[in-house]
Amino acid sequence: MFKNKKLFLGVAATVAIIKNPTSYDLIEQNIILPLSHRLPPEVAHKCALWTIRLKIPPRNDLFKPNMLRTTVFGLHFDNPIGLAAGFDKDCEAVSGMQRLGFGFVEVGSITPLPQVGNDQPRVFRLLEDDAIINRYGFPSKGADAAAKRFTPLLSPFIRIDVVQVPDEKVQKFLEAHDLESPPPAIAPNPGSTSFQIKSKWSQTLIEKYLMPSTCKVGINLGINKTSKNPTNDYCVGVEKLGEFSDYIVINVSSPNTPGLRDLQRKHELEKMLRHISKRVEKKNKNSGDSACKALLLKISPDLTDDYLQEVIEVVLNPAFGVKGVIVSNTTVSRPDTVVSNSRNERGGLSGPPLKNLSTEMIKKVYMMTDGSVPIVGVGGVSSAEDAYEKIRAGASLVQLYTGLVYNGLGLIRRMKTDLCKLLQRDGYINVQMAVGADVPEVTNKTINDIFRNLELDFHKMMLPPLTMPPPPDLHSLQGPKSNNIDSFLPPPPSFDKIFKEVDNSVSSEIVGSEIDESEATQDEQDELTSEDDK
Repeated sequence: MFKNKKLFLGVAATVAIIKNPTSYDLIEQNIILPLSHRLPPEVAHKCALWTIRLKIPPRNDLFKPNMLRTTVFGLHFDNPIGLAAGFDKDCEAVSGMQRLGFGFVEVGSITPLPQVGNDQPRVFRLLEDDAIINRYGFPSKGADAAAKRFTPLLSPFIRIDVVQVPDEKVQKFLEAHDLESPPPAIAPNPGSTSFQIKSKWSQTLIEKYLMPSTCKVGINLGINKTSKNPTNDYCVGVEKLGEFSDYIVINVSSPNTPGLRDLQRKHELEKMLRHISKRVEKKNKNSGDSACKALLLKISPDLTDDYLQEVIEVVLNPAFGVKGVIVSNTTVSRPDTVVSNSRNERGGLSGPPLKNLSTEMIKKVYMMTDGSVPIVGVGGVSSAEDAYEKIRAGASLVQLYTGLVYNGLGLIRRMKTDLCKLLQRDGYINVQMAVGADVPEVTNKTINDIFRNLELDFHKMMLPPLTMPPPPDLHSLQGPKSNNIDSFLPPPPSFDKIFKEVDNSVSSEIVGSEIDESEATQDEQDELTSEDDK
């Protein structure tokens, strides 16, 4: 019995340490990351995906500072930091990733039919450069398999658990933890279970483990390697997966699928997007609130200025329905700063060596569109400073992936904290105000436009939410003692004092007029006297 008790206490202490973000950070930096870097890259990737799928890392999505909240292409984001496509290629750990603190996560690339991708080895760490070269080639289990994994997310606890939770189990849980049903206090989605919290312990339990995540989900679509009709591949992806996403990404820029980057040419892009946008519009019309909300295009950092201008012309044409641009995918170039022995491996390079190339392309796209098309900045983001640089270059949102490989999951929490400090340092009250700050050539971003795009109530953003009472009695308001917003006003003046001041002013006017009249009478008398003397 004593041994079992010690074992129980040991397990409980271990869980408590792991679930604490600060202690997990220390474990991750000193144990998990060094061990994972000793494993083959693809094996380490699968282990990380497995731990997130089981929700082993602590939850970090409850920190939602108002100054990081933003609205882009009609969607509200808790913060502008997202997970780039490539980490969860088959939608295996969506609910786990949503709890890590991202404002949005992007899954894929997903192809219509299953395919294994390119031969292994196909991922290479560049440890000296904190970079990665990959030539995966869209390994995917197919759109049907992804749709099956997304379906359980529409369970009573929407986007919380991948496993379907039957109603009877939900009721038993509610009864066991002092909860009662309804009213709708937590679950925001139709068909989800609502309940009322009755104790502080239950509230802590709900916040840490059951509170629905507001993290957005994007789906990145690719084509099969043997496909003869790329347009149809993308349309199949929209049809099968559009209802599960908040936005859809058309990936035409991966360097690891033969012929894919040729789809960035203007003629090919127009022909393809014309059909895809019609499919998205039809899906949105038929599906209502569950439809995919926006269509995005992911482009290459290796485009020349002429080709980039052609892509932007297509994006700016409303007939093709593109709501945003993701800048950028991995690069086939090898900057001189790359020193690792694996620099000559074939594939796309990501990480810090891509940062400047990506940021410069963000500035170009921002200037070419005059800031009218939202940009998602990707490439070399490993800190809040990197993210802030891309935001000031014109990105409304940013994504990272390689940065997590070398800095761990604690990077997300640190980035949100540090990004708030950077915004405060520069005098911004919201991240949207910093978008494009380093591109003065774009002149259409006025303060009024920014606040309209934010779609936030200024008072709600600056002050804590307050319950407005009925209009108070004017005589009873005594300044800061009141708990309502009117307490910020000065105390009302005394009406007796007001009336007295009015009486005094009126009396002074009357006295003044009488003096003037007496003076006028005296003048007239003097004139008459002088005339008599004459």
